[in-house]
Order: sequence, then structure tokens, then C-alpha cells
Amino acid sequence: MVYQSDTILLEQLLSLCYSDAMVVCYTGGGTLGHVFPALAVHEELALLPDYRCFWIGREETSEKEAVARYGIPFFAIRWGKLRRYWSFRNFLDIGNICIAFFQSLRILRTQRPEVLFSKGGFVSVPPVLAAAVLRIPVVSHESDATPGLATRINARFSTRICVPFSEGFTSLKKYKLVVTGNPIRRSLVLASRQDALQRPAFLGPSEPLILVLGGSSGSAQINQLVRESLDSLTEMGYVYHQCGAKGIQHIVHDHYQEVPFIDEALPLLLKHATVVVSRAGANTLAEIALFGCPSLLIPLGGASSRGDQIDNARLFEQKEAVVVLYPDTLDVKQFLEGVSSLVTDEKLRFRLRDNLGKLAHETSAQHIATVLKTVKESTCSGV
Repeated sequence: MVYQSDTILLEQLLSLCYSDAMVVCYTGGGTLGHVFPALAVHEELALLPDYRCFWIGREETSEKEAVARYGIPFFAIRWGKLRRYWSFRNFLDIGNICIAFFQSLRILRTQRPEVLFSKGGFVSVPPVLAAAVLRIPVVSHESDATPGLATRINARFSTRICVPFSEGFTSLKKYKLVVTGNPIRRSLVLASRQDALQRPAFLGPSEPLILVLGGSSGSAQINQLVRESLDSLTEMGYVYHQCGAKGIQHIVHDHYQEVPFIDEALPLLLKHATVVVSRAGANTLAEIALFGCPSLLIPLGGASSRGDQIDNARLFEQKEAVVVLYPDTLDVKQFLEGVSSLVTDEKLRFRLRDNLGKLAHETSAQHIATVLKTVKESTCSGV
């Protein structure tokens, strides 16, 4: 027996399948590194004539504000961190994860997405599980050179798993993998193609620009190295230092500027940077590759993370695309030598730029958008 409510539901599903409409649920969080790549994919899908989306994430101001700037409805859920070590908080977070699962179930039933795009992070697991229960197809994306715990869990319930490189993902089912690179916001992609971006006003006609991309909670070491070697660094060039809101020290220097966070000025700075000093986060590496910035990487060590930045840095180092200084034994002398080698050696910078270009994926967001559309269409057709 088929009830009237079931018939209505079937008619609604068929009307969605055989139309150009596209309803996408985005999920992910923990850092803005899980948010900005998904927003890049949203920019591509927003070009569709009949597209709607919403976001399931955690109650965190910077993440909510980033999503809100794109006009995307945001639904906050509880979240629990997936720890790999013993902690009493694991018991509390099991409860939070269960609550988040039922919250996600309710949101997905109400909003009725055709596909869920997970950008990873611990907040993404409950929505992915809820989507699996509701038989909503899931596409996951991993930014790092190796899959994190959340990605490994989500992969079990994903139709496709988008990854940045062909190496490093042997633990995931090969038939699900799609090599897409890491998506980058359109404003950065367009800026990278422009040859005549105006030189920053603070920079002398031939003065090298040393761009330091600290600022996150894991960048205290970089901030300290810059401060301890500032006199020597400013003899090499102008130092533009992103140091985070808590890292500001109000230092006044003719060839040094500190800012809490770089947003709209980032394309201009990357375009004119002689050297970039940075951690080895996946999104930053994608932007560095896009702009071909000769870079000195100081990855976050295993004591403060799962070691993903070490994996990212090693991959780029093996491709001879960056210079890497590993954090455990790093001192000011090594730091200055690393920066100096890049500032003074033009041939080295040229070689790094050339190899970085081979790792750049400027159409990554378009590729992932196509994967999402294909999954939606194949699900509707029963493939």
C-alpha cells in the first residue's frame, strides 16, 4: 500500500531530480581552513540558475561570520572533538556527538539537501552520519597530504572523496578517490592571473618583501623567531608580519609592519612577496603554489597536531618546491640563514616557482563543483 504522503514525497524527489535545481548542505569546521575551501566551491555552484545551500557547523564566531558574508544560512550544532589520546573529556564529547547527530538529522530532514559536502574537521562527522541514515549522498574533501581521523570516518559514508594529490591516500578506497587539488576562493585565483597588480605603497622600488604568515594559535614559534631576529630581517627587506590578534606587540619600525590578520590585501602581498615564511597548512600551501611564492616552511610539529603539516611540508619538499625548517631543533641562526638563502639566491627562487607551478590547481573549486553535480545527477538516475 502506498500512502498519499509517500506519493507526495516521491513526486517532490522526482521534480528535484529532473530539474536544474541544486540544494547543497555544507559542513565542516574546527578552523577557518575547513571553511574557506568550501566557500570556494560555493562560489562556483552559485553560478547555477536554481541553487540553494545551507551550512551545518559549530557555534564559533569567526566561522559563522565567514559563512554569513556569503549569505549562506548557518545552523549551529553541538560538537565533540575526536581525540586520539586518553582524556576524561572524551566521555563528555561522546554525548555532544550524539546530540549533534540528532540535531543534524532534524536539520537535514527539514532542509532536504540533494547532496552533502563535507570539508572535514570534527564537527563534520555527525552531519555525515545523519546524511547516511537519510540516504543523502556525501562528497568529502581532504586538504592535507594524508587523511585525518574525521576524513577516515566520513570516507566510509562518502560516495566520492576529493583529495589534493594522488599520493598519500592508500588507506582510503581507491574507487572513491578523485584528485581535485585544494579549492581556492575566486578572488585569489583571479588576482593570481593579473600581471600588473600595483606594488604596495610601503615597499621601496627594489626592496624585497618578506611576508610572514603567522597568526593562528600554532604560530607562536614563528612570531618569536621574527621578533628575535627583526633587526637582521629588516636589513634583508621589508617584513610584513601577520601575527594574530594575540600576537600584536605594537612594534614601530620603518621596515616592519605587524597586522593581526590579512584578508583583502593577501593577493597583492602574495603577488609581490620575495619570500613567504609560513606554517604548512594545506590551504596556505595551495595559495603559495597558485602565486608561485618562494617559501620557507616551518610546519607545526607532531606534539601540537596529528603531524599533518609535517606530511604537507615533506611532500612539497620532495617536489623541490619549498625550503623546510623542521621545528624541533630550529633556532634563530638557522631561521635567518633560511630566509637569507631565499632572498639572495635568485636561481633558487626561480626553481621553486617553477616546481610550485606544477602543484597549483586553480580550477580545483570548479572540479569539485562538477563532482557534486555529477553525484546529485547519478543518485537521481539510480546509478
